[in-house]
Parts: sequence; C-alpha cells; structure tokens
Amino acid sequence: MASTEPSHQRTASKSSASALEAARARIRKDEQHQSHSSYEPQTPTRRNRSLISSLGSSSSALSFRNEEDAVILEFGSRWLRAGFEGDSAPMCAVGFGPAQSRRVGDFRDWIRRPQDSSSSNGGPAAKTRPVDPEQWARNHELWRMDLRDVDLGLVEDKIERAVREIYNKYLLTDAGNARLVLVLPSVMPHPLLSTFLTTLFNRWRFPSITLLPSAAMAATAAGLRAALVVDIGWAESVVSGIYEYREIETRRTTRAMKLVMQEMGRLLSKRASESETTEESEDGISVDFDYCEEVVTKLAWCKSSEKDEKLTNNVTLPSPSSPGTEWTEIPFTELAKPVERALFATGVEEHELDDHEKPLHQVVYDTLLALPTDVRAACMARIVFTGGGSKIPGLRQRIMQDVESLVSRYGWCAMRGRVIEDQIRKKGQTPNPELQTQQRPAAEQPPSRAETPGSSANEEGGEVDFVEQK
Repeated sequence: MASTEPSHQRTASKSSASALEAARARIRKDEQHQSHSSYEPQTPTRRNRSLISSLGSSSSALSFRNEEDAVILEFGSRWLRAGFEGDSAPMCAVGFGPAQSRRVGDFRDWIRRPQDSSSSNGGPAAKTRPVDPEQWARNHELWRMDLRDVDLGLVEDKIERAVREIYNKYLLTDAGNARLVLVLPSVMPHPLLSTFLTTLFNRWRFPSITLLPSAAMAATAAGLRAALVVDIGWAESVVSGIYEYREIETRRTTRAMKLVMQEMGRLLSKRASESETTEESEDGISVDFDYCEEVVTKLAWCKSSEKDEKLTNNVTLPSPSSPGTEWTEIPFTELAKPVERALFATGVEEHELDDHEKPLHQVVYDTLLALPTDVRAACMARIVFTGGGSKIPGLRQRIMQDVESLVSRYGWCAMRGRVIEDQIRKKGQTPNPELQTQQRPAAEQPPSRAETPGSSANEEGGEVDFVEQK
C-alpha cells in the first residue's frame, strides 16, 4: 500500500533540494574561480604585510592606511591639527571660532545686518561699537592659561565635536582602534589636561594615549636631536633649548600673535574712524576679527634692514568700515608697526617690562645664555622657528639680527645694570669681564704673579710665564 505525503511536506522537500543544488553550484563556481584566480586580478581579502613599504610612511600602495599607524592630534589655543604618523604634514586643521560652534538652525552668518543693508543702498555704513580687545579675541580661543573664566564643560563639548569631525570627514577611520598621540605644550593647567584625557578615554575608548611636548616634536620633525625651538604661538611665544630630545631650558613671553592681532585691530579701527577721537574708539576694536586676521596673514611684515625704512608704497585694501563696497589706502610701512610694537616692544624702555613681557630677541638671548656651554654651541647652529607667527616676512631675520647685536654688545655675560650701561655708553667697553681685562690699558693692568715686587723673574730679567700670569 503506497503512502501518501501531505502537499506542504512535498513543497518543503522540493525547496530544500533546490537550496542544496544552489549551494553545490555556488561551491563549484567558487572552485573554478579559485583555479583561475592566478590569471584574474582581484581585491585581496587580507593585508599582505610583506608588501608594506618601509620608506617614509608605513602605508603601502595596496591599502589606504596601515592598521598600526598612530593618529596624531596637536592641540593649540585656536586650532586642532590631526594626521597619521609618517605623513609630512597634518591632514586637517579645525578651528574653534564662533562659526564652528553654531548649532543646527543657526543662520546668523547668512542674515543681513543693518550695516550691510545701509552700505548696499549707497548710504554710510552703520557704526560698530568698539569691543574690548581681550573679549574680541576670546571668542576664537579654545582654552587659556588662566582658567578662572574658562568653562571646562564647554571646552569638553568643543573637543568632542572637533574630534568627531576630524575622524568622520578627514581621517576616514574608526576612532578608538588606533593608538593616539597628543602633542601638547610642555606647560598646561592640570584641569585642562584632565578634561582632554577624560573626553578622549570616555567617548572613544582609545587603547593608549601618548603625551609628547610640542617643542621636542618640532625638533624631531626637522631631523634634529638638539635645537633651539622658537614657537611664536597665539597666546604666548616659547623659546626652548632641546638637547637629545629633552627640554633643557624654556623661556616664555606674552608677546605673540594675539598681541599682533590686537595691535592690527587698533590700527584698522583708527583708520575706519579717523574723525572720532574719543577714548573708547582709541582703546576698543571695531573691525571684524576675520577681516583683521586676513590682513595680518596677507599684509603684515617686519622691518629687517635699513632699506625697509625708505619704502613709500601704498596698499589698497577693503575699507574696515564697509569691506564689501569701499576701498582705502594704507602706507605699506604702517602694516609693519603692529608687529614691531607687539613682538619687539618698540618705544618701550627695558626697565618698564616685566619678565613675561620681554621682546622676542631678548627671550632668545636669555635662553641661550642660560644653556650650558656645550648645549649652547649645539643649539646656536640649529634654530627652528615654528608657530603661526614664524610666517611673517622679515621676522626671522629681525630676530637673528637683534640677537647678534646683543651678543656683540654684552657677550655671554649675565651682568646688567646702570653701571654696565654707562661703561658701554661712555668708554665703549663691553660688559664682559674677560673682554674688559683684555681691553684694559697696560698701565691699569693688575700686577701679575710674575711681575710682583720680589719676583725672581722680574729681578733677573727672565722670561715671563704667560700661563702663570693668566
């Protein structure tokens, strides 16, 4: 007696048989594909470690990025730079200005302001109320050394947003998988450093974070083991003596690019309102920060020779009051005055400056003077300029000339004072005691041991022993 099966069982058995046949056909196709794989190119499923190039970057031509390449983040006062190890330059630089801190639905940059509407109709532009220079620059900073007015919670949110943008838009890799290297200033407030590390560890679970000083990394990037690194940054300028990748001596000054921006802002504000002579307009800044930064980036320079004093050219640039419709002319020499007043303290006596307000060339000289003799000899031949201020034309030549002038004037002697200055001004002598002894007349020389009364060499007319005399 033949057994009958339900219809749904026969359908299930047919579907399973068809699935089995499809699986067998796929296996045969894969075997045929593997047999001809030596003749047909295909994308490798795994990285061939033997093909990784050892020259320059560790990434190879067959892959986008090596999984073991560390990600380097350099935190500055205004910018966050990121890239991979082995690259010659950072892949991106993310700022922390008001434009980068907008929320969703914030269209303030596209809303027409009253001064824009009045200037577009041909009328005079609306007057902008002068702003305090510190508040004018504070809106574009991520952090400051003085944390009394810094909201660390806001700093944490800015860092998280910037790191997410860097990984998703520029690095194109998963955050937290690769090692992380943070390049930071050698001196940083502890609460700020704790905020950085807490944000990175809690948000992305990095396996390890390495902290490295920025001055030593600048010397390493230049291929040097010993160097004098002059970092002209935003809030302060730092001069560091590096020997065998270690910081031997460090000096700081507040004369940096922030002060240059404020001086240029005062100059442009004065040009924008020449008819106004009120105290508020002289001390405050009425021009836009982005406009002032563009002028500093493209037109700021420093006088480095006597020929620069004879320049009489004028520069035509958009008017500070209404940059979109009007133009104004400024003498080219006027654009060098903010740099000289900010970085070299032109017109200010030395005794009126505090230790943190010294000009750049004085800080460089003091750093070299504080180094040991052998380290100084290695650093003098290897001076590295870095930071945003190092790109100003003529600045490096001016610093080197002023340092050379200080060396020829004082030598490597730390003695200072009114008596030393009077000797230089009246007698033309150098304050270096060794050089003073050599330049002293023979009648004023103290009697040496070989010339003292009762000396046998002097009585007998014998030859003087110069080694003993010295």
